[in-house]
Parts: sequence; C-alpha cells; structure tokens
Amino acid sequence: MGLDKLDFSIDAVQYLPIVLLYIGPETMLPLVSALAAIGGILLIFWHRFIGTLRKLWRLIAKKDQ
Repeated sequence: MGLDKLDFSIDAVQYLPIVLLYIGPETMLPLVSALAAIGGILLIFWHRFIGTLRKLWRLIAKKDQ
C-alpha cells in the first residue's frame, strides 16, 4: 500500500498551516508563568525602582540648569 494510493499529500498540505499555528494551553503555560514571575518581582521591588528613577531624574535635571 503506497502513499500515492492514499491521496494524502493534498489534504496534508491544505491543513498544515492550521496545525502549525495551533497554540494550546500546555504550550502557553510556561510563558505565562515566566511573565507572572517577572511581574511579581516588579511588584516586590516597585518602590525601590521608582525611587532610583527619581534620583536619576533629579541628577539629570540638576545638570541641565
């Protein structure tokens, strides 16, 4: 039984982009988990981050005057 008798090539090529573009929850979970970890770290150190930005802004603003 050869592949030429199954007429498989036309159907496979037609639906290949749809199959390749499928992104299920099991593939998105690690990405979303990493984004949540980054967000959590930002929330923990938010005040320090903003304080550092304010100090840098004050230093830059003083040099301009």
